Amino acid sequence: MDQPAPIAPHLSALQEFYQGEVLGEAMFDLMLESLHTDAERYKIELMLQLETETKARLRPVLAAQGLSLREDPAMRSSGEQFARALATVSWAEKMIALHRSVAEVYLPRYRDLTGTLPEALRAVGDSMVEHEQALVDMTWRELNGQSDRSDGPVLRLLRHPLPRPLPPPGRAGAR
Repeated sequence: MDQPAPIAPHLSALQEFYQGEVLGEAMFDLMLESLHTDAERYKIELMLQLETETKARLRPVLAAQGLSLREDPAMRSSGEQFARALATVSWAEKMIALHRSVAEVYLPRYRDLTGTLPEALRAVGDSMVEHEQALVDMTWRELNGQSDRSDGPVLRLLRHPLPRPLPPPGRAGAR
């Protein structure tokens, strides 16, 4: 019985980056159901936008390497499972969980994966590390009293940023 040929480490890294965006997109999409304020929705929508834009940016890279653009349904399911686990917790608890997950799992993993990329693809890996760092920075700001400017790290990476919600009546300047 023939076994499939092992995939080169750099191709595996590119696939993992892409499927990570599938997971993140599903997670942030489902999280939108459990939010209570326009500010919360805006911030999760920004994270969703970052996942979507990054996934789209990765597609030509994968295609150029002959890799499939199919989304792994298990990744989408994992993202939704994470969101469901956070559905009833407070905003702060959501931010703590996101911060820990990205800072402790995805950021170090993406740094490692970047090391497997040939020089010609290193910028892709660096952009993925920057993407994860932006999520770490945004959630850190949310948790450390900088909610009014927590969106900055993600906004800097978006090609198509979302508008901030209008402040509630009587709260000029609120975000």
